[in-house]
Amino acid sequence: MWPRRFTLLAFSCTCLALSYMDRWNLSVAAPLLMQEYGWSAARMGLLQSFFFYGFTASHLPGGWLADRLGGRRVLGGGTFVWSLATAVTPVAGSFTGLAAVRIALGLGEGMNMPSISSLVARWFPVEERTRATAVNLTGIHLGTLVALPLSAWIASTYGWRAIFYAYAVLGFAWVVCWFVWGPRQPTTDVAAVTSVPWTAILHHRGVWALLATTFVTNWTVWFFYSWLPTYLIQAHGFSLKESGVLSALPTLAMVVAGLVAGWLSDGLIVRGISVTRVRKLVLASGFAGAIVFLLLLPHTAGALGAVGCLVGGLACFGLGASTVLVNSLDLAPRHAGVLVGLQGTAGNVAGMISPLLGGVIVTRTGSWDLNFYVIAALLTAGVGVWTGWASGEPITLPRR
Repeated sequence: MWPRRFTLLAFSCTCLALSYMDRWNLSVAAPLLMQEYGWSAARMGLLQSFFFYGFTASHLPGGWLADRLGGRRVLGGGTFVWSLATAVTPVAGSFTGLAAVRIALGLGEGMNMPSISSLVARWFPVEERTRATAVNLTGIHLGTLVALPLSAWIASTYGWRAIFYAYAVLGFAWVVCWFVWGPRQPTTDVAAVTSVPWTAILHHRGVWALLATTFVTNWTVWFFYSWLPTYLIQAHGFSLKESGVLSALPTLAMVVAGLVAGWLSDGLIVRGISVTRVRKLVLASGFAGAIVFLLLLPHTAGALGAVGCLVGGLACFGLGASTVLVNSLDLAPRHAGVLVGLQGTAGNVAGMISPLLGGVIVTRTGSWDLNFYVIAALLTAGVGVWTGWASGEPITLPRR
């Protein structure tokens, strides 16, 4: 018999895929908007960053609501909000209007991961959580894989506004299917989470390692999510359609690496290696490889060589980053929604800064190289903090 938790996983994976298709829309359309409105890279980066104001504002409340009320309603409601924001993007009409829509998109999508993490913590046993998280992360990457070439084709054929209309329809369809066929929240433990042990959580150094490393991870992710197609067009002369296809290759590498990391991590844990050691080993080895490729990227001759460095670097990054989200389930499974919300809030600060600073650096220097050095330095710091402070053991909570 097909377990209900697998149905849940299929829905959550699909939801994340659709949400990341929506996030990529503006990145793919960025060169066209910059041309249509005469915006600089710095102004485009500012517009990209508005998403994170809403995303940050809803992350922690979304996690608290998911732990209190159940992730089913919170996830469905959030998805409706970001689908509506996507639908009205083409008619926003100005920089201010687009900024407001991006904030609304972030408000809806900020509830996704806290809700899904809360659901995974309640539906999946400990030995399956890394793989469940890896599958959900695969949804993120698959959404990116689909969005990059498809959005580029839609924009080239029908104009950039058509991308948003098409993906909004998919989001609304998911909401209907979720509330009709999605599995119900388990009745056990739903009402048990009445208060959050903030003192125990905030005094645990593993939590601070998680927050710091999430900052680094999100900085990296959102630089590439915001600027990769534009980088390939401006730095290497690819067309819009070519940039869409080539941008998908590093994402495909992240998909494979994330799945490998999930199965590898769970396999090592089953064999008796401590969760803490596994989490540290996987992240450190993955990030080390990413650092090497990022440092090589500015010195690589030829466009295809640069794409090769991006594929290798983001594959290694995906291997290491797979441990960051699942670590919240290690530390506080009963409060996973809240901890992921806190984690997301920290990471979203990086998401606000990274696209904006990336655009400013390109505008001021006329080059993309400094951005790659900044990311390599941040990843190095992340490895140091993670290997020193990270933990895979549950936080000791006060007795009630």
